[in-house]
Parts: sequence; C-alpha cells; structure tokens
Amino acid sequence: MVKGRCECDAVSFEIDGSLSAPTLCHCGMCRRWHGAPGAYTGAPRSAYRIAGEENLNWFRSSTDAERGFCRICGSKLFWRELGGTNLDVTMGSLEPPTGFTLGAHIWARHQGDYYEIDHDGVPHFAESSAGQQPIAEEPAPARQTEPAVHHGSCQCGAGVFKVAGRMRDVVVCHCGQCRRIHGHAPGYSAARRSELQIERGDRLAWYRSSETAQRGFCSDCGSSLFWKSDQGDTISIPAGSLHPPTGLRTARHIFVADKSDYYRLADGVPQNSGTMADDPVAF
Repeated sequence: MVKGRCECDAVSFEIDGSLSAPTLCHCGMCRRWHGAPGAYTGAPRSAYRIAGEENLNWFRSSTDAERGFCRICGSKLFWRELGGTNLDVTMGSLEPPTGFTLGAHIWARHQGDYYEIDHDGVPHFAESSAGQQPIAEEPAPARQTEPAVHHGSCQCGAGVFKVAGRMRDVVVCHCGQCRRIHGHAPGYSAARRSELQIERGDRLAWYRSSETAQRGFCSDCGSSLFWKSDQGDTISIPAGSLHPPTGLRTARHIFVADKSDYYRLADGVPQNSGTMADDPVAF
C-alpha cells in the first residue's frame, strides 16, 4: 500500500497495487508546470482510492492528456491520458520512504539549459522511452549569456511576467514541502522584487505554505510561479517557468538531508544539508 497527499492535505490517496518504475521527464512542458523535471510512477486507475477529489483541478495540457493539481495549495499530483486506464502520480507526493529507484530519464534532449542531468547510471532516452533505445549520456547545453530581460509564464499563458535585471543562479531545494508541492525537487532562481513585473496575473493564486512565506501558482493550469518570504526584497522564481535560454546555471543543492530515496545527486554541484543561510548564492 502506497500513500500520498498534497501539501495542504485537501487531497490524499492510497494505491493498492504494483507501480511502474519512476521516470524523470525533462520536457519543457513538465519543467514549466512543475518548476522541476516531472517525476512520475503509475498504476491502473482502479488501484487508487482518492479522497478530496472535489479539490482537484484538471488542466488539459495537450490534445490527449491532462494533469491534476490541488486547487488550494497548487501541489502537482497526477497525469492521465484521456480515455486511458492508467493514472500517473508524482513521486514527490508519495509518503517517504518510497522504496523506489529511478528507472529512466526521458526527453533528455529537451532538458533545461540551467542544469546537468545527473550521471547516476540511469538510462537516458532522447524523448519518450516507449519502444526506443537509450542514448549515451550527453553534456549539458552550453551556458549562454544571460538576457537583459527574462520573460516567463505558466503553462497555459494566464500568468506572464518579466524580470528587467540580473537573476540569481539556480538553487535546487530537496525539502519535503518543495517536493510535495512541485512533484520533485524544484530549481529556483530569484529576482529583486523591484525588477519583477507581472504582466498578466488575474489567475494567480497564493498559498501560505508557512508562517513566513507564500507560494504563487496559476489557478487555471497549476503551474508554480513564485515563492516569496514576508521579509526581504527578493522573490524566488522556478527556473522552469523562464523562457529559454536562461543563461543561468545550477549553483547549489539545499536541504539535501531531507531528499527522497528514489533519486541520486550526481551532478557535482555543491550541497548543503539544510539551509544556505550561512553561505547564500549571491546575485
């Protein structure tokens, strides 16, 4: 029996049956929606018992599939093919330890320019793994010059923003709350609030995820867009929501002591077991 939930507990589930080997999807759609690569396992829909389905919003992300997220906290939970019998679930929503090991990196040639796929010995596939042979591990995309103005958006286009100024390099957070809300460990850049302009934000929803911080997501499609503290002059932005090329790189992993068991960290980037407050990544 596998159990999971969203961050606010409005949606929870149990899965009674065999689950597929997890995959990590690096396609642009997953990165924009999750703010991270999409980490999924799956089982027949009949194996699930879902509580709080009235709090699920479903977003038609393509002509043949849709994604489910909690309408209250924005946690990314499910992916399903229209008319299919299976339901995929995000690894970050599962109660740890999961007991799983990552089985494949898919859509590897569509990865973001701000990170390197881990050299973890897991097979890489150029796009879908269905009926395909793995490819050799390839170098990360070359780092490009950071644009003077960064543009970003949610998956459906209801949330659009720009940052007129330098953005901080990316920090990947492995804390349980980030994994549950994003579905996998997200990579966050940051901007000065004075340099952020929200050009379209009528569908922006905010969830108070702690006593001192809030998270912003699109209420139409569920894409994660912002994390902001009640104090300070910066706002964190998932690198996946930025239009490429970002010109950024991953500079740190934080809360590594809290990471889940289904993936390894093998990209050579410095790690902090907890917060980076004593040695922050600067602009």
